[in-house]
Amino acid sequence: MTEACAENRRVVERWLPLIAAALAVLGAAFGAAVLPGPALALAPVLAVGLLVQLAVTVLLSRLDAYPHLGLGAVVVVAVLLLAIDSPWRTLVTEQAVLWIPFTLTWFTSRVVQGARTPRQLQISGAVVLVYLLAVGTNAAFVERSVVAATLGAAAPILGGMTVSLAGRLRQARRDRVAALARERAAVARQARESERQQLAAEIHDTLGHLLTLLVLHANALAVTTADRDARQAAEQMSRLGTDGLTELRQLLDLLGAPSRASLAVPTLDELIGEARAAGQAVHLETAGDVADLSPALARTVHQVVREGLTNARKHASGAEVHVGVTVAEAVEVSVRNGPGAAGSSPGNGLGLESLRRRIALLGGSCEHTPTADGGYALRASLPVGSSTGVDERDNTWTLTHQP
Repeated sequence: MTEACAENRRVVERWLPLIAAALAVLGAAFGAAVLPGPALALAPVLAVGLLVQLAVTVLLSRLDAYPHLGLGAVVVVAVLLLAIDSPWRTLVTEQAVLWIPFTLTWFTSRVVQGARTPRQLQISGAVVLVYLLAVGTNAAFVERSVVAATLGAAAPILGGMTVSLAGRLRQARRDRVAALARERAAVARQARESERQQLAAEIHDTLGHLLTLLVLHANALAVTTADRDARQAAEQMSRLGTDGLTELRQLLDLLGAPSRASLAVPTLDELIGEARAAGQAVHLETAGDVADLSPALARTVHQVVREGLTNARKHASGAEVHVGVTVAEAVEVSVRNGPGAAGSSPGNGLGLESLRRRIALLGGSCEHTPTADGGYALRASLPVGSSTGVDERDNTWTLTHQP
């Protein structure tokens, strides 16, 4: 839309000098037709005035960078036509020279739009004041209303300012619409990128973990079994699992897999701190090496605690929440809250169901039940990944085919 508007403006700019020249010719022709006196006596004076107007019109078309000088040239011509006792004074006094108001409007608009320095605006204001004084003086000289003549002379100047300001408002509106469109596009791109990264992280933590386990168990079976057919089947499973991991890595590349920094697992202390900052009363108890959990387990523990805190905040407002995390042969996570304030709304269970599916993918279990005191408890049990022989602490997959 901006390019179309710019093109329309260039077309208008090309026509302005031609219109001004046509108005100058029209003014001279009008004077020859209506002014009293012999045509041969009027012709030289009208021709000189016409040539001056045409010359200034050509000059105006070359003063785009200096609009205050163009406005000054128009005022000089108008003042000369008023000051010199000639047929042009009569035409200007009767407002029959349309070239003057047209060019005044044209270059007043140029000044408002394109003045580069405050000095140019000051010069333009002084030029306009001189013109209005000249018109008022001439009106008094010919015994006409000074106020009416001055207002009539000021009308094209005010019109030029109005046109310029209206153009600025339209451009500002177009710029704002374009900026909003760019902002919406950026937000949409950011949202899509965030979804892709979240999807890549979920695939990495779940499907990658399961395929790695499959390959390791297939390798172990190929080494320990004495059955030739079983060994061949295990080797085939290992190759297929390795190919699946390769395809998975390519898929993550297509999704724009997040960097290690973006996949950093937030700590429980940070999560609890955010809940406390929001006004929630939370007590945390941990046992075991919570910091040594693999990224997949640590992220799942974080999601369990986050889901429990969110549900307590939404459906048991004001209740105290007790969070417990124990790391032993399995990771035990519990989030328990007391009864909430009256009027707390029940949930739809979608978040808990999604969490249960994720925990099941990691070989764990999840349950959520009301407590005897009217509260609610969320419990999850997850097998420790290191016990299977898979090390995910560096968030990579390392596969070794054993002989």
